[in-house]
Amino acid sequence: DLIVIACGLDANSVDPLARMQATPETFRAMTATMKALAAGLCGGRLIAVHEGGYSEVEVPFCGLAVVEELVGQRTEAVSPLLEWAELQQPAGDMTAGQRARLEAQARAVFG
Repeated sequence: DLIVIACGLDANSVDPLARMQATPETFRAMTATMKALAAGLCGGRLIAVHEGGYSEVEVPFCGLAVVEELVGQRTEAVSPLLEWAELQQPAGDMTAGQRARLEAQARAVFG
């Protein structure tokens, strides 16, 4: 009937507790994925509920990316930390290796 996103923004790259390397663009991409799933599964009914995030600097930009994606509009607001966060991302070969392993695990579990 409905998809509810527990929209924790504490995965952002400068969160003092988690620091999981997510940028506002990561949250935008995850929201786009959930919108597409909702369109196919439940007539586009999707709710995002903010539940965490402790970086006073970055959370507003991550939240804005989610809202922009939900409504289909972009503003000119860009995180002042985006370039720095992108420089902290793992190398492409490491990301590809991680993705291949995760996909193999998913195939083993889900077929």
